[in-house]
Amino acid sequence: MQLLRLSEVPLRDQDRSFGYSRARALGGASLVLCAAALAIYLGNVTLSWLGYFIAGVIVIGLLLYHKAIIARFQSTNWLVRMTGDGLFIKFRSYLNAHFAADDHVVVFIPYSEIATAKLIHEVQRVADRDEDNRPTETTRKRRVVELELNGDSRQLAIAIASEQDTVLAKTRIGAERPSTRYHHFPVRLPTMKRLMIEWGVVPAADVFLDALTRHTLVRPAESATKDLTVNDTLTREDQENRLLELVESGQKLVAIAEARRLYAYNLTEAQSFIEELLHKNNARK
Repeated sequence: MQLLRLSEVPLRDQDRSFGYSRARALGGASLVLCAAALAIYLGNVTLSWLGYFIAGVIVIGLLLYHKAIIARFQSTNWLVRMTGDGLFIKFRSYLNAHFAADDHVVVFIPYSEIATAKLIHEVQRVADRDEDNRPTETTRKRRVVELELNGDSRQLAIAIASEQDTVLAKTRIGAERPSTRYHHFPVRLPTMKRLMIEWGVVPAADVFLDALTRHTLVRPAESATKDLTVNDTLTREDQENRLLELVESGQKLVAIAEARRLYAYNLTEAQSFIEELLHKNNARK
């Protein structure tokens, strides 16, 4: 297992690359622009300012997310590269490609260090509020590829924790933080032997695992339900662990809201609590 800078990863035509769909990004942007054009047309027909207002809101929303769309057309838009000897896995989100280029954000794992692999169809239960502001739950589905490792992953754990700290932790005196940070963590290492890759890329996970059968044991797919709700009956330690899981799953705002509810914090106190919780957790790795 070897950690690399992004610039150190060899890009060869014969390697298989898995990245986020450009066609979906382009199709989504086209639909949004069509909706804006339709709103303007209806505004002209009905002589109403409402159509122009809706079009303006749509265009502003598109401008806010234009960096995410552009990121899909950059050379950094890849999650896994499959070679004849092993896998290059990039744990820095393609959305945060503007972070420091000197960081080690790619791990090369030889096939000999992958004991097994499998696909997990995961359903997450997350606390939410309904339209009357009453507590309820929402579910989020995702596909995760789990790699069981048999090598030494301690340095990888430190590197992933450092990346999370860069994205989520508050700016400290003398520390440099990127101005724009996307809370997207495609790769996690919950234990030293389990690497979890959130598979939102193309080709599909089935294609990746089919190719991986030539190099290691691929187990049958599994389904799992993950409870990320945080309630008063949990111990303080369990509550904090759930809050960390929420943050690592890209649900930082939910974690902050839950901290406010549980501990009667104001917004600033809750945000500081979550960031300090993450910092302490990463410092232990």
